[in-house]
Amino acid sequence: MIRPRLLLVYRTKDTGLLGSGAGVIDRTGPVPRLLIRTDEGLVVHDVTAEGARSADPVAFFPGRASGRPIIGAGPVAPDLSHAVLVDASSYRLVTRDGTLLWERPEAGPAGNPVRYVRWVQPSGAEPRVWLAVPPDPAAAGGTDPHKAIDLALFSVAGDEIDRLTVPIGGRQRSVDLVVGPDARPLAVGVRVAARATTFRVGSGGAVPHAADRALLDGDLSGSGFVTIGLSDSGDTTDARWHAARGDGTATMVTCADLLASEQDTEPVHIAPNLTSHSGGHLSDDLLLLAMEDAYDEIETELFGAERWRPSSHWLVSSGRPLGMIAYPDQSHPDDLTPAVPFRDGTWLTHGRDVLYRWGLDR
Repeated sequence: MIRPRLLLVYRTKDTGLLGSGAGVIDRTGPVPRLLIRTDEGLVVHDVTAEGARSADPVAFFPGRASGRPIIGAGPVAPDLSHAVLVDASSYRLVTRDGTLLWERPEAGPAGNPVRYVRWVQPSGAEPRVWLAVPPDPAAAGGTDPHKAIDLALFSVAGDEIDRLTVPIGGRQRSVDLVVGPDARPLAVGVRVAARATTFRVGSGGAVPHAADRALLDGDLSGSGFVTIGLSDSGDTTDARWHAARGDGTATMVTCADLLASEQDTEPVHIAPNLTSHSGGHLSDDLLLLAMEDAYDEIETELFGAERWRPSSHWLVSSGRPLGMIAYPDQSHPDDLTPAVPFRDGTWLTHGRDVLYRWGLDR
């Protein structure tokens, strides 16, 4: 068992909006941020030691919307200069005083939209933003919006800097980017309904790389990324590292490996699977993984609720399981929430009206 150290308790009623589309933890900027979309605008809180003593926002971007969605993990520029507000059919780039600089339509055919926002800031350059947008009609041959997703990189002035076409179609599509330290994309994760596919991004664009595997995170050095999917044996799930260049792939750890590292605490799970909705890199060699159990009514009736652990968090160092994270009972008395990792060795979880920031004594 790994006993984490509680570094910060941040109390705010807005944590209840996490997972609803109106709240998100942004880990793409210089400090962790809690973003809340209201009917009046986008509220930004820094989750730092100072923020624990004050619930005052560090920024507010005014602007009403037809809904309250936050699309992507980073709709606010790292320097807090601009934000992208998402309406039912468009993106609007605004400044801190609410000035509208430009507007772009969302991607995808009618009734099957694809929306995504991700800010990046190359060293020494101004912030830039990736958006999922309609295909470029001037492109050779064009792109069928039913069969591909276009991601375009814009400057704050509205100029298109780059464009990436991800060749995948279907309904209920969503997309996510992993970028390297140079702010260039390493990989693209796509979900079509319940099916996940990961694309590697190189000089030739986005190339299908790992079918039926979900993108989890990229490593800090930019040398590769981690996916979650079914193991070769087909009876469990595993986490795999993939080289950003070339075909290098290595299985890091399976569910069975993790469970074997905590034999004294069994039964931990009944029917576990690793999930890509939680976890990622805490440092270049330290990975936080989340395991989930599908609720098994028969097992619970036969052996009791104590035999069923809905979810758990685990640490892996350079492919070696270190064990399961055991949180204090008062912080997470029920099912665990997703873990949001930061690149400084810490991570966030949340409870009712509370954000917890954790670290390790190493």
